[in-house]
Amino acid sequence: MLMSRGSIMKIQASLWAVGALSLLTVGFVYALSVTPSPSLQAKPSSPPPAASRSAAAGASVASKPAGSLSPVLTQADAFEFLDLIPVGKKAPAFTAQTAEGKPIRLADYKGKKNLVLVFYQGSFCSVCGHQLTNIQENLSYYRAQDAEIIAISADDPAHALSSVGEHGLTFPVVPDPEKKLIKLFGVSNISKKGIAWPSLYVLDKQGTVRLAFANAEGKRLHSDEILPALAKITGKPAPRLNYD
Repeated sequence: MLMSRGSIMKIQASLWAVGALSLLTVGFVYALSVTPSPSLQAKPSSPPPAASRSAAAGASVASKPAGSLSPVLTQADAFEFLDLIPVGKKAPAFTAQTAEGKPIRLADYKGKKNLVLVFYQGSFCSVCGHQLTNIQENLSYYRAQDAEIIAISADDPAHALSSVGEHGLTFPVVPDPEKKLIKLFGVSNISKKGIAWPSLYVLDKQGTVRLAFANAEGKRLHSDEILPALAKITGKPAPRLNYD
């Protein structure tokens, strides 16, 4: 039985429709198989915490938790905790030993001498050594102002003695390896394990603070700046010193 041309064309159209539907079905099934469920889809990464960003950028991160200080402190942060004894207050009494092992007390100078307490970083510090040498070279001017010098650092006795010998110091140099005096006078540099900030006090014969100095940029006072402070106590003129 021969099929008409129209019947053949209808059958062909049906076959094309079935084929197209099959392709659509296969594509849909494949898409479902490769698309992850919402719970498995990757989430956009969140930015790292601020501390990590800072560390990655090379910046130090300072934090001050309640009741303690972070071990990671910038120098400026550490300077915030400097606790200088204010001008007009009495200096705290202390007893110590010089690099040579001789006892020394603040009370020994009361009513007798004005005092200059020089806190320096240690024998390793060449800039500190320059300051000590400057004071030694002008020691006669300090004596003329009824003043004595005591230099204090966190050095042990051996290193304190090396400073005495290297700079030819004839005034007392006090090693303070346990940092007791450094803490007592409020000049601990927290960022450098508690060694002294370069700092200085001038005390009158009653032990009253007449000058209290420290500087975060590392400036140190030399004789041309210390002697005028003593001159204000004694009324004696301070020499005019010029440095190259």
